Amino acid sequence: MPGEDTLRAQYEAYPYPARDPADEARRLVTGSPSHLAEIVHYLRGGRQVAGRFRALVAGGGTGDGAIMLAQQLADAKAEAEVVHLDLSRASARIAEARAKARGLTNMRFVHGSLTELDTLGLDRFDYVDCCGVLHHLEDPPAALCGLAGALTDDGGIGLMVYGTLGRTGVYPAQQALRLLGNEAGPAAKVALARRLLGDLPESNWLSRNSFLADHLHGDDAGLYDLLLHSRDRAYLVPEV
Repeated sequence: MPGEDTLRAQYEAYPYPARDPADEARRLVTGSPSHLAEIVHYLRGGRQVAGRFRALVAGGGTGDGAIMLAQQLADAKAEAEVVHLDLSRASARIAEARAKARGLTNMRFVHGSLTELDTLGLDRFDYVDCCGVLHHLEDPPAALCGLAGALTDDGGIGLMVYGTLGRTGVYPAQQALRLLGNEAGPAAKVALARRLLGDLPESNWLSRNSFLADHLHGDDAGLYDLLLHSRDRAYLVPEV
């Protein structure tokens, strides 16, 4: 199975999701998990964040979750630190530029893997965000245990992993692309994937899956992450 060097190379070539720091002047990307309202409701029983609050965004990519939470905590005038951890320097540079564009001073950027968390000296966190990351790792349960071990006694985790049913059509396409161009470079793989998409019949499972439209018809980073990723898995609810 591909190791972390392969994952790092992918996200150096195609930082994900594709973001332009200049866009921070016109909008804040929000979502789930890690919206401050979710943390207040589910983790703190409706109590607003007070006192020192530390959050880790494990596998923060180009920064959506970390920027959202840091901005919301800043708006709430909370004494907080949001640590963005990622193995891709290219992705982190984009996240840092987004934070700078917003004037956020409550963020810290750390280069590394969440699988090495116990060696990074980051101390413990009141909240951990791990969104769209565990399913790319060699041993997701072990990584999750490591994240849980980094929590304070009353801390919590916001977690997202791929759902099997929602990714209907993805894995046959991934397998076909590996057979067709496994030795090709990143740009050639993207071109091959776009050719395949152009030739798929409307009856194909991937063509009929409307939940994947943004990845299929958007930028190269999204397409690579969906169809050309070196390692991902999906889960049914009992497996989670």
